[in-house]
Amino acid sequence: MKALFLADLYQLRINFKFYGVFVVVAVAITAFSGAGEDNLGIFFPMYAVFMCSMMSMSLLQLDEASRWNVCAQTLPCTRRDQVTGKYAVTLVSFGVTWGLFALLYAVLAALGRMTWQMMAVQTILLLVMGLLAPAVSLPTLFRWGSAKGRVIYIGMVILLAAGVGGTLAGLARLDHIDLPELTAPLLAVLAVAVPIALFIGSWALSVRWYEKREL
Repeated sequence: MKALFLADLYQLRINFKFYGVFVVVAVAITAFSGAGEDNLGIFFPMYAVFMCSMMSMSLLQLDEASRWNVCAQTLPCTRRDQVTGKYAVTLVSFGVTWGLFALLYAVLAALGRMTWQMMAVQTILLLVMGLLAPAVSLPTLFRWGSAKGRVIYIGMVILLAAGVGGTLAGLARLDHIDLPELTAPLLAVLAVAVPIALFIGSWALSVRWYEKREL
C-alpha cells in the first residue's frame, strides 16, 4: 500500500501543481481581505479545501483513463489496499490545506482581526466540508467509475455554493445568538465527530463495493 500511496503523491506533484498554487493564493487573499468583519472571507478557504479533498477523484479518473486500475490487479496488493491508498491521499491533501487555514485563522484571531469564537466556527466548517465531500463521492467512484462520479462532483459543487451562501448569512448573525453554556461545546464535538465517523464509514463502503466490482 505504501508504494501505491507514493505513486499517487508523485501523480499529484506532476499533474496537479495548480492546486498548490491556488491554495497559496487563497491563503494570501484570506489573510489580506476583510477577515474578521461581519461577512468573513470564507469562500476561498472552503473552495480550496474542497478542491484538495477531491484530489483522489481526479487520480481515479487518471487511473481509469490509463487502465492502471486494471493493471493494478496484477500487483501483490489487494483492492482494499488500493482504496486505502486513495483515502490516505485524500487525508494528506486535505489535512495540509486545512492546517494552513487553521493556522491562518489562529494568527488572525491573535491579531484581533476575528474573534476566537469565529475562528473555531470557520475551522470546524472547513473540517466538515473537507471530510464530507470525499465521504460522499468516493464510494460512488469505486462502485460505478469516474463517469458517474463526475455527476456526483457537479452535485457537490452545487452544494458547496449553496453552503457558502448559507454560511455567510449565518456567520453574520452568529455573534447575536445566545446559546446555553454547554450547547456550543456539544455542537462543536458533534460537528467534528460526525464527519470523521462518516469518512471512516465511507472507506469501509468503498472497500466493500470495489471488491465486488468487475473491472
